[in-house]
Amino acid sequence: MNCLITIHDMHLTDGQPERSEMITNADIEGSAGHYTVRYDEPSDEMKGCKTCINVTGGCCVEITREGAYNTVMKIEKGRRNICCYSTPVGNFMMGISGSMVTSEFTAEKLKKLEFSYELDAEGTLLSKNRIRITAE
Repeated sequence: MNCLITIHDMHLTDGQPERSEMITNADIEGSAGHYTVRYDEPSDEMKGCKTCINVTGGCCVEITREGAYNTVMKIEKGRRNICCYSTPVGNFMMGISGSMVTSEFTAEKLKKLEFSYELDAEGTLLSKNRIRITAE
């Protein structure tokens, strides 16, 4: 199903809160137990990148990004996972500690996906992040 999604990004870096919001077209497939959200990144910095978000069991989020920025990030409540984040200026290994994943998917339609996590590099906290995606 093709629809508009709104992505609310809230993160805290070096004690400074930042918020952003973007609206883009997405393809959403699946059901409450397992669904996928695919979209092209609309921002200038990420232009040409394709993002795929797989949600399993309403409690595990895996974000795959391909293009100038490449990564596979796995977010699970109470677990720390490692990922390689490839950028135009180099590759970075990061830890991802998930603290919350909630998903509302009813009547074959995504209502809301929300997840929060911390990013670290070699044990040093880089940022605290909270993402909320809603579909129309």
